[in-house]
Amino acid sequence: MVNTFALTNLRNAEHYAFIKSVCAIFEKYGVEHDTLTVLLDQLTAYIANADAAMTFEKQNEKVREKNELGDYRYRLHSKLFNYLKSILYDEQDERFDYAQTVMKIVKEMGNPSKMSEKVESVMLTTLGNKLEPFAEQLDAIGAKRLVDDLMNANNKFIEAERQTREVAAQLKANRPMSVSELRKTVDPAYRAIIGIINGYVNVPDNKDTWKNTIDEMNVLVTKYDHLLASRKWRK
Repeated sequence: MVNTFALTNLRNAEHYAFIKSVCAIFEKYGVEHDTLTVLLDQLTAYIANADAAMTFEKQNEKVREKNELGDYRYRLHSKLFNYLKSILYDEQDERFDYAQTVMKIVKEMGNPSKMSEKVESVMLTTLGNKLEPFAEQLDAIGAKRLVDDLMNANNKFIEAERQTREVAAQLKANRPMSVSELRKTVDPAYRAIIGIINGYVNVPDNKDTWKNTIDEMNVLVTKYDHLLASRKWRK
């Protein structure tokens, strides 16, 4: 018979992969029966719907990533500003004149905290371009690395923002059910199928018919059971 395990403890991506593997095994061995048709259709439908749901959840992940990058580039801008300011406190600091030149450009570009994300992206890109001719001065005052890090963070934000727009456009028409919601339907269907198969194998004439399916299912179940066990052990 097919073994059971803590299916509900799988994470969404793991759950999706498990059900997809189950469908592949059933298709491989031609598991078809009037009693199972409706339940098998539910598993197949789950795969298609979960694809859309995980794409939507990926958008949310992209938004989170974009927001974190936005916060990080703002902090790097503040770090550069405060570093220049620390030098300018001391007029006798040999780096004073260079720092003053760079600070003038930074101030001219404005305060990013008062800008929208898109305006901030343009501002930081422009700032990087304006500071390029002053690479020697930046290096002399030890600010070259700060500017490079800021420009790198800004470029990463711009790319993340572009990816977020693309994913949002793809999903604008229809918002799918979440994987968590889909699992509430597919888990009972999966358990019902396993219950039916396990019921069939109690009839001696059916054992050979289901042997390959059950053997491969148990290999799959063992794999995910071990995954859950290892996670529990690490915790």
